[in-house]
Amino acid sequence: MVRRVIILVACVVLVGVAILAVRVTSERFDNSGEQTSPTVVTEAPSSAVITPERSDEAAVNYGWRLTAQDDFDGRRVDRTKWNIYDGFNPVSGETLSESQCVVKGGTLTLVGDGDATAATCGIAWREDQAYGRWEVRARFPAPADHDFNPVLLLWPESDTNTDGEIDFAEIYDPARQYVESWLHGPGNVDAGHTRKDLDITQWHNYAVEWQPDHVTCYIDGVAWATYGRPGTIPSVPMHLAIQQNHNKHKAEPPIRSTAEVDWVRIYE
Repeated sequence: MVRRVIILVACVVLVGVAILAVRVTSERFDNSGEQTSPTVVTEAPSSAVITPERSDEAAVNYGWRLTAQDDFDGRRVDRTKWNIYDGFNPVSGETLSESQCVVKGGTLTLVGDGDATAATCGIAWREDQAYGRWEVRARFPAPADHDFNPVLLLWPESDTNTDGEIDFAEIYDPARQYVESWLHGPGNVDAGHTRKDLDITQWHNYAVEWQPDHVTCYIDGVAWATYGRPGTIPSVPMHLAIQQNHNKHKAEPPIRSTAEVDWVRIYE
């Protein structure tokens, strides 16, 4: 009996101590006291999604795989990569000369002479392929002559536009304030045309994606023209060509005009 009383008294004492501890703790963290509640730091969940910044290169935005490139770091156009137009073209009436293709400081400049010859520059990538993606960083200084028309295009291996032609950046504005794209389907049919207002005297990245069912043109990583009407997409191997065409419309000589290319990249 005595043993039970001792145990009961001990339990009562323990309960009293516990109640006292709770009251003391409560008073320490009461808002009227000097002690404040601890700050809880919550970390961002490991699954948080970080959205990458958009690139001004279509290849970066869409994960294209690089297969070839030219940064024009030499002293002249690399003939292992390019064919260079040279001589008089009786069909177009143009004079094309290797000397008009100037490589300096990592830039290719296509020079259109301001004299009676109006000699100009054009180059073509040596390798042909069926479908793929191309991107060119270029600018087109002003003032320029109305008769000098730079163009970035895909041209067929057969060397005839009856197999199609893809002009993904073609310039007709002497003020260089807009760019156009044209799709010529098999049989040289007019398969589409788009114009975009843009200050092309500044550097921009011009890209084209050519697939069996569509052609999409990009500027600075953003699509601005898409063509996909069945039967109008070229299917034969093609290659990149960079030209400053001279389309003569007047008797007097043109004013000197240029187009500049920083780099060329080719993708699957």
